[in-house]
Amino acid sequence: MREQNSGRLGRQEAAAAAGGVAIVIPAFDEAATIETIVRACLALPGRPRVLVVDDGSTDETAVLAAEAGAELLPQATNRGKGDSLRRGMRAALAGGARWIVTLDADGQHRPEDVPRLLAAAAAWPGRLVIGARCSAGAGPVPRARRIANRVADFWISWAARQKVPDSQSGFRVYPAALAALLVQGGGQAERFAFESEALIEAGRGGFGFVAVPIPAIYSPALRPSHFRPVADIARIVRMVAGRLLARGMDPVGLWQSLRRPPSQ
Repeated sequence: MREQNSGRLGRQEAAAAAGGVAIVIPAFDEAATIETIVRACLALPGRPRVLVVDDGSTDETAVLAAEAGAELLPQATNRGKGDSLRRGMRAALAGGARWIVTLDADGQHRPEDVPRLLAAAAAWPGRLVIGARCSAGAGPVPRARRIANRVADFWISWAARQKVPDSQSGFRVYPAALAALLVQGGGQAERFAFESEALIEAGRGGFGFVAVPIPAIYSPALRPSHFRPVADIARIVRMVAGRLLARGMDPVGLWQSLRRPPSQ
């Protein structure tokens, strides 16, 4: 389901930015970009709470994030993105967040797009909002990443029992109820597989999805991604296959995932 009815979203935008928003940024060796990302997030309407989970960085990521004004959640060793997101979500929920925005620290996600995702979250409460790079209006995606994403989209949609837009985008808005489900045991997968498992839990938990088109930013100036298209997608597919095998491959889920979602 894509963002529609811009007038409706415009009326919701102020409410979404008014309070109850926490931005969780997992970071590992992001000294080149973290300060700019944090300052841009803090400059958003409503000045949301910004939490940076430093995942055992060996550079100045932690220092720069704190100096820029983020609440720092340091980890002595690298535990992976999944652990960082769970820790950030727990802290956000403890502070009373109604919506939890997650975005990457490497510059692939633009903080200025956060209000658009929050507007969709306010317009469709209780749904997981995804910044979808593969939607209309998104920029070019490298061929290897595009193929890997399509493979992951198919499997995750099947397990979630509904079509998932851009399953590998980490730019999301989680409603508090879904985040609580994930940190209380619904999301056990490690590293990048956690975000895929979160989609399965959301789909099967009745939360549903809303896609908001965002630019796909792939620039030589960005550091190489920590995501490995072959190894990490293989890990994700194994996780999803295990979930499907436990349900007898869930043929009903496959049928439902291939259906066109209802329009909004």
